[in-house]
Amino acid sequence: MLPWLSLALCYAGFVALALAMPRHHEELRGRKPDPAHRRPWQAAGVGLLVLSVWPAARWWPNAAIAVSAWLGIATVAAFALAMVLTWGRPGSRGRLAALPAGAALLCGLLLG
Repeated sequence: MLPWLSLALCYAGFVALALAMPRHHEELRGRKPDPAHRRPWQAAGVGLLVLSVWPAARWWPNAAIAVSAWLGIATVAAFALAMVLTWGRPGSRGRLAALPAGAALLCGLLLG
């Protein structure tokens, strides 16, 4: 269960970082971003990526294995977002990007 939480948090972090970029923000939200919201999106993205390390560290007891596994999880999450941005339908990209945030919340509630 914890690796899935790590994956969902990584994906949500990458979505937040994508929303900090004007081009991806327009692709995901359908409108131009407000420049004042760029820093909060960046902070949220970095925070979620840092937070995603915790489930991996709890799941794998060895630190070297946990870091290697987390890097693999982060790669899968980044690849999934790249596929959504590249081949997702323009109207459904925002919904596809929002699903893992809900999944992370659900996993967190189930673990807590």
